[in-house]
Order: sequence, then C-alpha cells, then structure tokens
Amino acid sequence: MTDPLQAGFDEYLRRSIERPGQSRYVEATGIRLHYLEWEGPPGAPALLLLHGFLAHAHWWDFVAPWLAEDFRIIAPDFGGMGDSGHRPSYEHHHFIDEVGAILQHTGIAPCTVVGHSFGGRAMLYACQRYPEFITRGIVVDSRLSTPQDPMRGFDTPWRPKKRYADEASILKRFVLVPEEPAPAAALAHMGRHSARSDGDAWVWKFDEEVTRLFRDRDAPLVDEYDLLDDIRQPIDVIRGEESKVVTAARAAQMVDRLPTARGPIGLPCSYHHLPVSQPLALLGVLRSLLRSDAA
Repeated sequence: MTDPLQAGFDEYLRRSIERPGQSRYVEATGIRLHYLEWEGPPGAPALLLLHGFLAHAHWWDFVAPWLAEDFRIIAPDFGGMGDSGHRPSYEHHHFIDEVGAILQHTGIAPCTVVGHSFGGRAMLYACQRYPEFITRGIVVDSRLSTPQDPMRGFDTPWRPKKRYADEASILKRFVLVPEEPAPAAALAHMGRHSARSDGDAWVWKFDEEVTRLFRDRDAPLVDEYDLLDDIRQPIDVIRGEESKVVTAARAAQMVDRLPTARGPIGLPCSYHHLPVSQPLALLGVLRSLLRSDAA
C-alpha cells in the first residue's frame, strides 16, 4: 500500500514545480540582478522572499506558488548567486543594497519580507536601512553573530570551483549544506537550478569569490544585536527544531534581543533548509502568520 502522507507530499512537490515563477532582470547596484515573480491575484499585496547563502531564488519554488494564491511574490537571486551577475569582490552591504534595489524596481514596497538563513540576516539589516520599504520581517532559521558566539565561516582553504565533465556528474554531487534529509525530488530540482554549463564543463552557478565573505578569521568580533537594536518592524522568528545552524538558544536570543521580535516558532522534525526539506510545514506557518497580520 502507498503511504498517503508520502504520496500527498510527492504530489505537492509536483504541483509546485508545475507553477514556476517568471524570470525577470534588472540592472541595479552595478550588476544584473535576476528575480522570479509569481504575479498573484490582481491588486494583491506583495511579499519579498530572500534565499540563503550560495543558494538561489528557486529555493522558494515549493512555497512561493502557494503563497501566490494571495500575494504577489518576488524572489531575487543575490549577487554572485543563482542567475544574478557577479562582482569583482563582495561586501556584506552589497546584499542589503540589492534588497533595497529590488523593492524599488518592482514597486512592491512597502511590504513584508521573508528571509531564510543568510537572507534573513540581510533582511534584518534592510529593515534598519529601509524602514519605509519594509513593514514586517519573517526570519526563517537565521542567526546573528556575537563575540561569544561568532559565525566562524569556512574551515577549508579557499579554492576555485571544481569543474565537472557533464551535467550528470555535477548533479550527483549536489547536497544541502549543512547536509540534512530532504525529499529526493526536491534535491533533484534544486540541483538542476544550481548548476550551469561553462564551455566544456559544468560548474555550480555561485561565484567562488563570494565565499571569501566568511573566510576572514581575523575580522573583529561584533555584536550584531547591538547594531540592529533600532529595528522597529515586527519580526517573527521561525526555526527547524533539528537545525544545526539555529539552535534553540540562538533562536531564543534573537527573540530576547531584537526589540520587536516574536516567537520563536519551532517546526518539529525539521532542519535548516525548511523551504526545501519541509516546505509544506513552512507554508502552513507562513500562511498563519500572514493572515494574523491581515486580521
């Protein structure tokens, strides 16, 4: 007999993929930025969805089509990731600038912004820089750095991206980082959108230069909560209860130290990459939060 839960989830993934966002581009912040758009009903309010580090807008492919039943959805690729352009070098402020540029170009501001992991951190800084553009933030398994609990970055030496002989070879190597369980169909979909041909080989889409962002072990330790203590938008905090990135203590600290944060909301039996590994559970929480905001 077929497990009805698994069969239903496979059907959910299939129906999500059949409702893709439309690719669009804008020249902004010195590069060509790519974003996906699900138009939603006429006159619908907007949501901006921000992906994690070295990921891309398709991380939202299993969540955005369903949110688009009630919202206009915009999901950009950060610079150096996905199908957006590359820079000679990268600074953290570039990504905050990109959030502001997308909000202005698409005309969706003011609106709610949802950020996963790295995207959640960029969203918090954008709340501070663009208070007139962002009415509310939802953080999905993101953390901030403190001197007592810094973000350590990459342990391995920097090196150029590996080149693979063909598409099949590179897709076999695709995993979530940190590695965690996820449906095979979801992993295959993300893998296909994470790789591209480059001459006689296949490579990952992200720019290897962007990985230098988290490699400076000698950078001064800062308390990011002190830097963000003037945020005034409501911030909801969501985490995967088995996440290796956002522990229960880190989530509780975010709620305690950000002046307008609420939660945290823990998703049982879930890990870090909630939009990919647990999209149905994440969708339910997001819908509930967004409807409570409209009530």
